[in-house]
Amino acid sequence: MTFISAVTPVTRCGFPFTRCPDPGQTAVAAGTYVRRVTSIPRPILRLRLQSAAALLLVAALLVAALSAFASARSDLHRLAEVSEPRAAAAADLHQALADLDAQHADALVVGYPAAAPADGSAPVLVDDGVLAALTAQTDRREVARDLTLLAASSDSAGGGSGAAGTEVQTIIDLLGTYDSFSGTEEFSATSQDDPIVARPPELALNYYGQAEGLLQQSLLPQVQSLLTAADDQVAADRSTAVTDGRRGAVLIAVLGVLALVLLVWWQADLTRRHRRVLNPALLVATAAVLAVTLAGGLALVSAADHADDAVRQGYDPFSTAAQAQAVAADAEAAQSRWLVDDAYRTSLRTTYDGLTAQLGKLTAGAAGSPGVTRTERDYLASDGRLRELAGAGQLDQASVQLTGVTRGQVAFGYYDLSLQLEQLSSSATARFDAGVAAADGDLSGWTAIPAGLLGAVFVLVLVGVRPRLAEFA
Repeated sequence: MTFISAVTPVTRCGFPFTRCPDPGQTAVAAGTYVRRVTSIPRPILRLRLQSAAALLLVAALLVAALSAFASARSDLHRLAEVSEPRAAAAADLHQALADLDAQHADALVVGYPAAAPADGSAPVLVDDGVLAALTAQTDRREVARDLTLLAASSDSAGGGSGAAGTEVQTIIDLLGTYDSFSGTEEFSATSQDDPIVARPPELALNYYGQAEGLLQQSLLPQVQSLLTAADDQVAADRSTAVTDGRRGAVLIAVLGVLALVLLVWWQADLTRRHRRVLNPALLVATAAVLAVTLAGGLALVSAADHADDAVRQGYDPFSTAAQAQAVAADAEAAQSRWLVDDAYRTSLRTTYDGLTAQLGKLTAGAAGSPGVTRTERDYLASDGRLRELAGAGQLDQASVQLTGVTRGQVAFGYYDLSLQLEQLSSSATARFDAGVAAADGDLSGWTAIPAGLLGAVFVLVLVGVRPRLAEFA
């Protein structure tokens, strides 16, 4: 761009005469010179710098928003689709194995009355073991299902096909040995002629002792190790989801505020320098940046809070209820063995008391509910009646008290308590699912929203500055 300026004609240069023409001037007529200007005029340079700064900040905001929401979705997916299902399967496996042991212990009680009928009629089984056998089959199918889920999830559980896969394989191997012991125990207890109730053959007691020892000393500790690792992973994924969500919200807020400050200052600068009241394009761009900053930040914070609530109010109570179910099953197994194994009654009573104390602690906290409290109280009361009958030598009645399914009997009390704990864990699982669904709803659409709004801001910035640049063309 060339400007022509008139300069006073001169005949000589130097002091005390008038100034000489600049070297950058060229004579075009007598006493007239042309100045060649090679630099960009200041208004154009200022507008270009303002535009570039606005576009860079908007681009940074777009990248931050897309990255933050992608990370939040990834964190939520890992928590809801990988970590929690694996931990739930491990907890269910622990509970199913404990209940399986309780059913095998109940199988030892099967038999006829100790005394023959007075009228000489054929004796009737006091306990036929059918309910225990059917429940054990259900538990065994549940164990197989849980192991299948755990094996399938090993590659995505953090331990990969190494530690996690090896633990699952170890459990499967130990379970095969346990099935062998418990199967021999059941066959020995049910195949004898005219078995006496609660007085199983020595072979059955020995094999149950081996099966129970393997379960308590090797199998359940392996499952507990797997469960602990799964619980830790759920906690770690919850923490990651919360941290990433809030960190992303802060980053969006910082970049959004910077972009807003620049756009507002630019609007004021244009008003002052170019005698305009408002630039409509920049006004709309400012509104779009404000929308992304506020709505995006709030969505990330809300998703993080919902993920946190899903674990704290959903998974954690579920885990406690599942642990309580396993402890109740262990207590039930200790009761059954206490009745049939006179040699170990003292230690088995100590074991039972320790398990019921642990159960009370688990159900007294966040996992407690009126239904659980009532059924636990009834279950403990039924145990007191069992010990009274056994202590009085009334073995037939004690066996009925142990395996009967009438209110006030041990098996009914155990079933009722297990049902209440199952309902408690189902409610906790529903809360977890609701929290995950709410977090997913918070993140829904936030792939397209930032791209659409901030993409429009790019266009609006260019549209808004174009008329001002044209003034200096």
